[in-house]
Amino acid sequence: MKKITTILLCLLSALAFGQDAQFSQYYAASLYLNPGFSGIYNDPSIHLNHKRQLQSVDIVNELTQVSFIFPLKPQGKVEQSIGGAGIMAFNEKSGFRGIYERNSVFANYAHNLKFGLLSSYLISIGVQAGYEIRKLNFSNLAWGSQYNAFYGFDDSLPVPVTEFDEMQQNIVVNAGIMYYYNPERNYLLHKYSAFVGVSATNLNRPNTSFTIDTNSPEPMLYKYNGGIEFKINKLFVTPSLLYLYLRQNQQFNAGLNVAYVPNAERYRARGTQLLFGTWYRFRDSFIFMGGVKVSSLTVRVSYDMNSTLFVPERGIDLAQNSMEISIQYSLSKNLDFRKISNPLF
Repeated sequence: MKKITTILLCLLSALAFGQDAQFSQYYAASLYLNPGFSGIYNDPSIHLNHKRQLQSVDIVNELTQVSFIFPLKPQGKVEQSIGGAGIMAFNEKSGFRGIYERNSVFANYAHNLKFGLLSSYLISIGVQAGYEIRKLNFSNLAWGSQYNAFYGFDDSLPVPVTEFDEMQQNIVVNAGIMYYYNPERNYLLHKYSAFVGVSATNLNRPNTSFTIDTNSPEPMLYKYNGGIEFKINKLFVTPSLLYLYLRQNQQFNAGLNVAYVPNAERYRARGTQLLFGTWYRFRDSFIFMGGVKVSSLTVRVSYDMNSTLFVPERGIDLAQNSMEISIQYSLSKNLDFRKISNPLF
């Protein structure tokens, strides 16, 4: 029985951290998406994402991140940054009763290079380093040896698992680069703006094995993100793509984000914005988003609806629908005339 339990735990842990978790509103968690993003913001800002699967059983799948981005500007310059620094904290829980948990804290720095007429082109190179703790919470499970013949389950009895460490601690290094055309999103001089980025996580290949005396380097996860934004009267339309590659496994996310700006000026968004979006995560789910931006505050809510297309009937119950909320607050003192570089903010 003990051998069977060990095998099951191995399978459970493999499912839990076989690939890094991802947010549906991936641009709202920009430091988690690509460290190069901290170099394209012109205003200090705070970002929060929380995603949770909707299910009635004890299977937990929950993601949370909070980050702060601070642009770096030369003395006396108020419009354009030369780079940016950031801090991000991340929490993930998954598996039966949240048996697997990951907590991370990262520091981020990016430097940007501007060139072309009126700085129409921007390249931002970023690096991210942090401390990560991974846990297998065996105390969340009930074991046969913890049952007492007189009154039943006794959680004061020790958990009968000695083959695994319950905690792994590692230093993790990530890096990324972003390219941006028309970063000021000035549609009086340019017809559109475009962006593309690539990043890689786990550059130092940390050991993430929970099995005692076993080395299991974490594979590198590669991400590609890109998109283009058009202004059509009072609409700002942004088709985008996210591609992930890990251990010969691939994931595609493609969709469209739309901002309706009633008071839009000829070449920029200004005032209250109504936000809509829809994406498709290939062979997984459809994603629908709605939100609003008022002054310095942006709030979005999205819903992941599992797709039954291409999915065997037996696998549907393993992936439940989920909801995500994202909140961004800008600390800019000049909201009317600031220009935001993040393509979806």
